[in-house]
Amino acid sequence: MSLAVEQQESPVSFFADWLDSLDRRCERFGDAINPILVKETRQSLKSRQFVVTFSLILFAALAWTVAGSLSMMPQIYTSPSAPRMMIGYYAVLALPMMLVVPLAAYRSLESEIDDGTLELLSITTLSPWQIVLGKLFSAMLQMLLYFVTLFPCLAYAYSLRGVDLPTTLLIIGSLAVAGMVLTVMGLFFAPVSKGRGGRVMTMLVLIIVLLLAEYGVSAMVIGMVFYGNPLTTTDLVFTVLATVAFAIAASHLMLTATAAQLTPETENRSTAIRLSLLGFTVVCVTISAASLVLLEQRGIGIYMISLFVLSAIWTISGAMMVSESDTMTPRIRRELPQSFLARLMLTWLTPGPATGTIFAITCIGLLTVLQQLSVQYIANTGIARGTGIGRLNAYIGDPGLLYASYVVGYLVIVRVMMWAIRLRNNPRVEIGLAAFVVVAVLAALLPYSLQLHYYDYQQISYDPAWQITNWAFTLFTALDQGLPAWQVHNIVGGAICLSLMAVFASWKATRPRTIATPENVRKELGL
Repeated sequence: MSLAVEQQESPVSFFADWLDSLDRRCERFGDAINPILVKETRQSLKSRQFVVTFSLILFAALAWTVAGSLSMMPQIYTSPSAPRMMIGYYAVLALPMMLVVPLAAYRSLESEIDDGTLELLSITTLSPWQIVLGKLFSAMLQMLLYFVTLFPCLAYAYSLRGVDLPTTLLIIGSLAVAGMVLTVMGLFFAPVSKGRGGRVMTMLVLIIVLLLAEYGVSAMVIGMVFYGNPLTTTDLVFTVLATVAFAIAASHLMLTATAAQLTPETENRSTAIRLSLLGFTVVCVTISAASLVLLEQRGIGIYMISLFVLSAIWTISGAMMVSESDTMTPRIRRELPQSFLARLMLTWLTPGPATGTIFAITCIGLLTVLQQLSVQYIANTGIARGTGIGRLNAYIGDPGLLYASYVVGYLVIVRVMMWAIRLRNNPRVEIGLAAFVVVAVLAALLPYSLQLHYYDYQQISYDPAWQITNWAFTLFTALDQGLPAWQVHNIVGGAICLSLMAVFASWKATRPRTIATPENVRKELGL
């Protein structure tokens, strides 16, 4: 009798043992993936913020399902009612996705810095990339839970007719991409400021950015729901691919910059940022070129936006690159290129203000050449209908040349200023950005004030003898009435001369500076 009972109970016990074994394996697998991901997920799912937000979402979804359905009775049975219900569910889902989760990610990384736990993590085997990715993936898991919770509600709204399936997928996709990018932005803002006052200002700026982004995405979603998708198939495919590529490139750049801020100063923090910046630039150039080829006249807007984004990114990045410290720690010197060809090609990715100056000037010069070629392409293909090469040069070509020339000239000046400042101090690279702003403001304000005073404060016109360093007056005049070719050539020639001076002053950067790796370090690294 007892033997029969044991035989009956054995399948149950076997299944229980199998579940326990599976649970242990899953736990070991989770710990092996990323310890920060496991820790953050456990803490976030048990936190009051997640419990309150999740409960409010459930309550809001239930309340809108009941209230929205009753408010459309009895037309809900005969007429399409999906748009109204879809907007309500979107509003319920967008609040945590684009506001709560990014702020929680920002606060999580900021608390690690405030409490000093980040210093404890830095002495472990965890890299800054693992820390940042653990925070990001934990936030994305929360987003996934919110999606899963409201997916039945979205399916219910879709079943009411009035919103097609592609539009519904676009709404979900745009919300997912926006939530991911804004979460990455929250992580990027967390280590920017070191003082408490600076962190308060950073959080206010982040909240403003999140609110503006939510307003913009919501306006786009409401327009698609009520008025349909106005894009053709080609435009839609290009827009989706370009948006995803841009979001991935921008997110990688911000994550790389965040990981660099968490990396100790004794390690190389510049090479990864410069490579990521190159990747971001390649993506933007590819998107702008594809927009001109595929969309023709409709792609000129995307082309102009890409120009604006690249101009802003390289202006800010260049000002920080020329302000880096020229101190090379032994750990960094062990990673420098050794052969002549490697030093010739890869030296400009290594840390230092000299390499940063040449890297920024070279990339800005290449982008300017591509921009001039694109102007010729637009003129030859007739994409901008009714606009000849002369007007294109006046509106795009010459302003692009002038802006790049002024940026290059100011970068060389900032490089000299930061070299003088570092003789007695060791400022952060953000000081270089502030110095660039000061140089740009003074270069525009001083000549304008002097010419205004010379003419007894009467209305003045553009005079290159006075205003050649005034980027604002020069660009405004070029856009308003155009500049003679010789004036543009003089400004470009001055930028080229300053660039050559910076190149000749950086000849020591290509000299062999690498050192051998000590034996004890090789043993620790397993080499």
